[in-house]
Amino acid sequence: MEKKIAPSLMAAALLTLPMVVNAQTENPRGIYKMITLTGKQGEIKAPFDQYKICTDSVTLMLSTQKAAFQITDTDHKVFEYTGDQPKDENDKSTLIYDSNADHFTMKWWSTNRGHLYFPDNDWCIEKYEANQYSETAQLAFEALNAVPTFDKNNPLLGTWRILGDVDELRDVKKFLPKMHENYETSKYFNSFYVFTPKSFALVLLGRGGVANPVEYDGKKSYKLNNKIINNVRWLTKDRIAVEEKIDYRIDWKILERVTDGESMMCRFARQYVNKF
Repeated sequence: MEKKIAPSLMAAALLTLPMVVNAQTENPRGIYKMITLTGKQGEIKAPFDQYKICTDSVTLMLSTQKAAFQITDTDHKVFEYTGDQPKDENDKSTLIYDSNADHFTMKWWSTNRGHLYFPDNDWCIEKYEANQYSETAQLAFEALNAVPTFDKNNPLLGTWRILGDVDELRDVKKFLPKMHENYETSKYFNSFYVFTPKSFALVLLGRGGVANPVEYDGKKSYKLNNKIINNVRWLTKDRIAVEEKIDYRIDWKILERVTDGESMMCRFARQYVNKF
């Protein structure tokens, strides 16, 4: 089921998009969903729930499967209008055409062998439209575009960096300096919990999962998809411990509030911009 998305989700803080007229020769700028793919089986409905996030600085791709999502810099280039014809028969550069704020077409040379949809050594054509989202993608973009803020009525809302785990809460003070010191080399580097009013996302190095609905019991706990209640202990205003039941024991995941005002989308884009 496709859903229209709120206009605010169309622009993460990074996406300072120019005003676009209705011509078909504009650079695509915004978030677009793949609608059809033309390849081995002719033109078919898009076999993947896939999105292109087109900005002046970077093009990112977000794909979803069930409740999971992944965001990558698959294209390694900023999408700009090229027209629909290669320069010559040896030119296999990706083509972007029939493009404006509402839609665009992408034509790329496929060297895939034995792929179910992509042709072997031939052009593959993907058509994209703006303002079309699956339920999972809508939740993912809401979480990725959320700007961390403090809400005194529900202080769990916002983005939280995962620092590490402890067996006993009484050991937190002892282990906290080491968690900060080793953070950039730990398995939790660039791993976050994102709480929004209606959903929750776990984001691990460009991969994540979203849950909806999420219920909050004030500061005490939260419950995902009407299942397990996750108890919360507040260590400070900006640091919490989330209870994790593993077999017959209880561990605690230590989270620290992100206060830099940067959305996850901006965070990912900034990582990829310098790769061009």
